[in-house]
Amino acid sequence: MMPLMVDDLDAWWAHIESLELSKQFGVPPPKAPAMQPWGLRVAYVVDPSGVLWHVAHRRQNTKQDQLLHPTSEDARG
Repeated sequence: MMPLMVDDLDAWWAHIESLELSKQFGVPPPKAPAMQPWGLRVAYVVDPSGVLWHVAHRRQNTKQDQLLHPTSEDARG
C-alpha cells in the first residue's frame, strides 16, 4: 500500500478516471473519493503492478498532513 497526499483530490480523480485502468490493465476499478472515519477524503487505486494506492486530500491547518509536504515556512523552522 502506498499513500499519496494531494492538494486537489478531485483533479487527481478526474485524471485517474480518464486512464481507464481497469480496461487497459485488468486491475480492479478505482474507488471514488469518499470521506473516511479517520477524517481524510480518500480514493483507492490499484496500479498495473498490483500496488494499492490511497490517494488522500491534504487537510489544511493539520500538522500531520503538512509534515508529509512541508511548506517553506516549515523549512525555516
